[in-house]
Amino acid sequence: MKSTPEYFPESSLGWLDFDSAASERVGELLRAFEEPGTLDVLGLGTVRDAFSEMLSPGTSTVQTRLRYFIFVPWIFKRLEEKRLRPVEFSRRLRDDEARLIDCLRLGGDQGVIGYRSGRNLKTMPSALYWSGLRKWGLRRLDWSIGEYARRAATLRGARPERDDDGNPAMRSVSMWAELPPAPDDFLRADLNFDLGPGEAQVLVDHIRRNHPGSLLAVLCATPLVAAEVAYPWELPERTMRSMSPRLADILQHAQNFSEVTLGPQLVYNLLLVRRARAELDREMDELEADLSEALMIWTEWMVERLEEVRSWGAGLPEFWSLLSDYNVGPGVREFVGIMVKRIADDPEGFADDPAVEERICARELRLKSNRARLTNRSALENWNGTRVGGEFDFRWGITRSYLNDIAASRESVA
Repeated sequence: MKSTPEYFPESSLGWLDFDSAASERVGELLRAFEEPGTLDVLGLGTVRDAFSEMLSPGTSTVQTRLRYFIFVPWIFKRLEEKRLRPVEFSRRLRDDEARLIDCLRLGGDQGVIGYRSGRNLKTMPSALYWSGLRKWGLRRLDWSIGEYARRAATLRGARPERDDDGNPAMRSVSMWAELPPAPDDFLRADLNFDLGPGEAQVLVDHIRRNHPGSLLAVLCATPLVAAEVAYPWELPERTMRSMSPRLADILQHAQNFSEVTLGPQLVYNLLLVRRARAELDREMDELEADLSEALMIWTEWMVERLEEVRSWGAGLPEFWSLLSDYNVGPGVREFVGIMVKRIADDPEGFADDPAVEERICARELRLKSNRARLTNRSALENWNGTRVGGEFDFRWGITRSYLNDIAASRESVA
């Protein structure tokens, strides 16, 4: 007799698929919940994301390997050619993406999305890469996946409109840019993430064409320089000198923001530890010691760079002007401005400044309301006891991974 599988109820979130922009905003929101390193307790995420887009547009920390920018269009183009009804298109899409997981699994868990979940994966690669495909110019039409499923059958074989003389007046609409063709046994044989002949060059060309001033585009020329670098501002001096003045300026602002705001995040964690020990009687000695040491190192770094920090703080209007197109709210500006001033005035006393503690508590309360851990006991009880936040690297990890893939492709044909 077959046993009935256990039922585990899950919460769900739904939305109306009005347009591509709305769909992508919801997708970014959902993916943020899947990223453990992006918990934004002090509301600095808008600035973090702005610099991430300026430096490495089209990327996301939930992406893994570069060749998915090839795999996903291959899957969609196959389905488009079949001229399927919308419901069938969506079903076949999930089936093909499940096959993609199976074909990649044998190579080991080196960036395979869905390696453990397989067909049960909630967010498939197509959703994770959809926005990036558009930003890199590989996807030409600004549709959501749902809209594409509804309209895909109208794309293939569409004839161009003609004028009175019978000459084509408009080219056929095509969703996808030209890519190297998929192998004949695609989704039927083992796959890996080694970029094939021409694939890396197509991706590099699109990055350079659509985002010529970005750090990602610049580093495509010398991808190996990124291999051992922990943060983008630690690139070799020769590489830094080759950048445009605007890109160098963006990178300098990103570094200052990342390093300066680490202090308030460490103080937040330390306040959390002390409150958990005092009110919940938790054993927090090890984490407190780690945080205290991290704060000491950060303080020494701020003292060493004090003149630069003061100069950057005095020029914050220029910093906010750089971010004028990224919807950074006044609350973020006020909080960052106050923190920078406190650091510039007394970096050694910052961590123990009651005014700093008060501002941090007020900031979390404003953002989280009854979920604020520093002011709500029940929220504190739900804390898992791990450190949150940290120094921002602006998607450098995934950028470096992509550059490694590009470098490997060139070595394979050398």
